[in-house]
Amino acid sequence: MSLRVLYLVRAFAPVGGMERYVFDTAREMVERGHQVSVLARTTDQALADRTGVQVFLTDPTASRRGWRDRYLFRDEVTKFLSDPQRRDAFDIIHSHENTVEQDVSTEHGPCTAYGLRRAPWKQLDYSARKNLALEKQKFTGPHLAALISCARRVQDIALREYPSLEEKITGVITPAYSYLKPPVRAQGRAGRTLGFMGRDWKRKGLPKALEIFRRLRHEDPAWTFLVAGCPEGDPPQEFRDRAPEGTTFIGRADPREFFGRIDVLVHPARDEPFGMVVSEALTCGVPAVISDQCGCADHLTGDGLRVLPVGAAKDAWAEACRELAGHSFPPIAARTWADVAADHERLYDRILKMREDAWAGKPLRQVDIRVPHPIMLRHGRTVAAQRLDDRAQRGA
Repeated sequence: MSLRVLYLVRAFAPVGGMERYVFDTAREMVERGHQVSVLARTTDQALADRTGVQVFLTDPTASRRGWRDRYLFRDEVTKFLSDPQRRDAFDIIHSHENTVEQDVSTEHGPCTAYGLRRAPWKQLDYSARKNLALEKQKFTGPHLAALISCARRVQDIALREYPSLEEKITGVITPAYSYLKPPVRAQGRAGRTLGFMGRDWKRKGLPKALEIFRRLRHEDPAWTFLVAGCPEGDPPQEFRDRAPEGTTFIGRADPREFFGRIDVLVHPARDEPFGMVVSEALTCGVPAVISDQCGCADHLTGDGLRVLPVGAAKDAWAEACRELAGHSFPPIAARTWADVAADHERLYDRILKMREDAWAGKPLRQVDIRVPHPIMLRHGRTVAAQRLDDRAQRGA
């Protein structure tokens, strides 16, 4: 059955992890015969035209204040869908932003309530309170039927902070793992190039990565460090000037080309919802050393992957990088964007089945509509709560 699906995202282009998730899922849904539309503020029109996705553009006005920008987009979405005929033109409305009109909401990071509980003093910040208010609107939207997350860790946090979401269809749909082909690597490499890639460099752990590299280079001056993904002028020049000798900032880079130049990826993120750069590296046969705060740590396995506590000493990080560098590893098991789209199809089918049963007057408690997921009640507690407590005990 061909579905009519509307995706909500501020930028419809593969410019970041979340945006790539939406872009490639929408493209694959079209390939599978569905009618896909996107409501966005901006797009790469040339790329969008090649996907076959119909793109509706909102008012391009944006705000430099994060919370205000989210409210502006929420209001544009509400305005767009205020016409009942327009809303009825779609079987499923799926949002990847903080909106209130969707049937499905996908979480790409820990919810605001979790951050405020861990750092209560942030409740004094006006923008944090506004973000929390918008988040509560999203989770209590009049049409919300399903909450999906990009990683198990993100799902655990959302269900712990908002237990009422257990009444919704819940599940985890991770991004694709294998959309890059392994690069051709030069023969006779010294195996001493450390790599880091990330636009949001502070959260992804670049300061710690530099300290890890400093330790590696102290022991062996042959080590070099390649830093990619940081926008122009960020980090600031004074930060770059303090980087150890052997560090090169290359800005935005083609991932496959980048992975062809490094021998091990380091990703000591203090908070990473999934970490697509990690799955990309492993897909290309490049080993990775990552923190236990990366959502992908719950989903990826392989001989080329090391997961360390985010607070582990830099010596432990350096040792793990040294052990993996210079060795070749087979790519991890494949997960394509077609697999991601198929997971979305099954989710949408469950929602439509739920609607049909509701219209037929069948009690919803008799309808098996849940997407299988790891959150199960156990002895009066949830696995979600237990997993988070375990992280806390490890110093996460």
